[in-house]
Amino acid sequence: MKEEETKEKSEKRFISLLSDTTFKHFFKIEDYKEFFNTIIKPIINMDIKDFKLYDAELNSGNEKRDYRLDILLVSDLVDIVISIEMNQFPSEETKYKDRLYVYGLLAKSLNSGEDIKKKKVIQINFNKEKHPYVSKGSFYLMDKVTNREIKDFEIYEVYLENYKGIRYNGDNKEEAYLSLFTATSYEELREIAGDDKEALKIVDELERLGLDDNFGLAYDNEMMQKKMINTARNWGYDDGKADGKEEEKIAIAKNFLKDGIPIEVVSKNTGLSVEELEKL
Repeated sequence: MKEEETKEKSEKRFISLLSDTTFKHFFKIEDYKEFFNTIIKPIINMDIKDFKLYDAELNSGNEKRDYRLDILLVSDLVDIVISIEMNQFPSEETKYKDRLYVYGLLAKSLNSGEDIKKKKVIQINFNKEKHPYVSKGSFYLMDKVTNREIKDFEIYEVYLENYKGIRYNGDNKEEAYLSLFTATSYEELREIAGDDKEALKIVDELERLGLDDNFGLAYDNEMMQKKMINTARNWGYDDGKADGKEEEKIAIAKNFLKDGIPIEVVSKNTGLSVEELEKL
């Protein structure tokens, strides 16, 4: 029995909540709506229980790719689109990209049949970083000519590291739930959740997903893509497009292998063969 438990523990990868792949998985299941409503409602002052994940038209059939598509929430009751970005590697480029995405959504809105309905765009950015002054912030734009606030969109920033160390005490659900995003192990997740039933349901499902190879592959691919883009940006390359030098590919591959990313995933995303990677 002990041998089986040891094997299970060694094969279980850690699945973080701070991931598009994870967020989409949970938001497609009705049982977890209350958890996310507890987090998001205080940010935008709006109940999101009637919002659904907009992915029917975007789904390509490629699970790994579809999980990395943008997180859009829509409702039949209000003309509002909620865009959620999970920024595990925040940078100035990330913030610039997020704002461009809001403008793009605002410009095209969403189609309803042949009619185009103008929709307000709300963007929520969950950032894995600590802010020295605030845990949550909001931004607005002003028209230069009229000096009036533009009401077509809202942008909210959540700085998750500001919540690290918080544990559920019976009276701090929102803060404790946001603290779950900062956890780096299942043990830490359970410490944060305490005896809160909604949080424990999330932790139980994360542990189950840690043993699901199909989900793990989609999750690993997302992590790989984000790390590659972040590494390339740190080295000064444009939007993750490195110049293809072999030594740079090898350096990136080494980092990913150290992080426990499966060798097949590293091979697929760096272009290096499995044989080359095994030599590393």
